Amino acid sequence: MNNRDDSKKNEREPIIVAQNLTKNYNGKTVVDDLNLSVKKGEIFGLLGPNGAGKSTVILMMLGLTEPTSGSITIAGFNS
Repeated sequence: MNNRDDSKKNEREPIIVAQNLTKNYNGKTVVDDLNLSVKKGEIFGLLGPNGAGKSTVILMMLGLTEPTSGSITIAGFNS
């Protein structure tokens, strides 16, 4: 396989993966079993009403808050 084939393969692999992501605050579930896969170069958005958990998902991706369960991998590293 040459470098060109390797780069095409890398473009198809997800750069962000969230699996079974859940976050609870004070007994309230704010993110419930989120599964997300974003490939390199893709554009995505988190849409939802106030209190839907959008900011919480971003905070978990940044490693600023821990998920109650599930995992997030960004560029091969656990967040």
